[in-house]
Amino acid sequence: MKRMIFFSVITLSLIMGCRDENSQLGASLVESTFSNYFTDTCMVDISTVLLDSIVTRGDSICQIGYYQDETWGKICASYYAEFSTVDFTPNETHSYRLDSLVLCLRHSGHYWGDTLSEQRISVYRLKHPIDLSDDEDLYNSTRLPLEETPVHTFTLRPRPGQTEEVYVHLPDEWGERLLERLVEEDEVFDSQDDFKNEFPGLAFVPEDNGSCITGYLVNDSSTVITLYYKDIGTSTADNSLTFKANVDNAYTGIQHDRSGTPLASIQSGVENAVHSYDLNDHAYMQGLTGFYNQIEFPTLNNLQSAGEIVSIESAMLYLYPIEDSYGRTNQLPSELRLYITDENNVLEDYVYGDDGVTVQTGNLVTDEMYGQDTYYSFDLTTFARNNFGAIGMHRQRLLLSLTDDVVATTFDQAIFTNELELDRHCKLEVRFKVYNEN
Repeated sequence: MKRMIFFSVITLSLIMGCRDENSQLGASLVESTFSNYFTDTCMVDISTVLLDSIVTRGDSICQIGYYQDETWGKICASYYAEFSTVDFTPNETHSYRLDSLVLCLRHSGHYWGDTLSEQRISVYRLKHPIDLSDDEDLYNSTRLPLEETPVHTFTLRPRPGQTEEVYVHLPDEWGERLLERLVEEDEVFDSQDDFKNEFPGLAFVPEDNGSCITGYLVNDSSTVITLYYKDIGTSTADNSLTFKANVDNAYTGIQHDRSGTPLASIQSGVENAVHSYDLNDHAYMQGLTGFYNQIEFPTLNNLQSAGEIVSIESAMLYLYPIEDSYGRTNQLPSELRLYITDENNVLEDYVYGDDGVTVQTGNLVTDEMYGQDTYYSFDLTTFARNNFGAIGMHRQRLLLSLTDDVVATTFDQAIFTNELELDRHCKLEVRFKVYNEN
């Protein structure tokens, strides 16, 4: 509370010291003045909020790997997937021979950690088919029972900047058994339900000594298992069958240990938002772990004391990520979203641009040379006008987050600084007009 009172006093003193225009109007009738002012000292109260869970079922990107740092803690990302059956009609006069069984992965371009390191991945069978019959969903927090012992282990070297596929050879005995049952026209391939009852699915789980989490595409050619075989008849032909991840029953699961980090005590729910001044003047945002921000402007109404009538001409919000908190091992989100909420934190709308139609995305400016002048900006003129003078139940708030698809598929992150002693901190720049009758 002391901090907010002190800030209000400073705000008022700077408001009165930033007058840049004064005009006398109608002096012969009523002596009055219009004055224009500028201030960048309206308090930006930015808090960190934790989502209880994020739906990750059906996403076109999965994350696999393990990473640990002092800020975010220990994060393990695993991918759980049911695979689709295939159509195959053998020729009774032909014979068939396995070439290989291969898992194909293609980088999505997303990463978090040391991309030069190797990551050891274990493959587990699911104990049971994935069942969503009770209208449940699959979340980053969902836990599915696995067989106790992995059926295969392999090593991945992340290369997120490369576009070529990563091929992992799976055990030949898997391929031989699959091909044998296909040739026998086993009924387990007749329907998806039959197939998943026999092959419930796989989980790709990283060992906890890795130092990178990498994103992979999930589509018809990535995160698929391909059976390569030879069809031997009058001649020999190379053929393949591809078992694709059934995205309706597949998801990225996250295990997050925040012990010993600045985020350790944060509880889920917007009602448990933690103000930046309780987090060393920082606010945290990250996809897949579920951190986002709430923003308020508690001293905006103090501008009313500048004159008899005060009107807001423009308001711009600037958000600065902490210098050196991004770029080496992680990725800043290219776009952000601001949502307007009521006093009960119920979402009401996006924050739009000047046309009232286009959703603002944060206008990220990146300082590639020095890393000091990287920031996001939002035009909050309409929001500031609508809330100027509002109190209590009539006062709105803002929620700041990644876009929905980025939240569910990446670890893109930003740590905003709200340390007032720094030149580059979260700030609201307001231009306003004051009218006084003398």
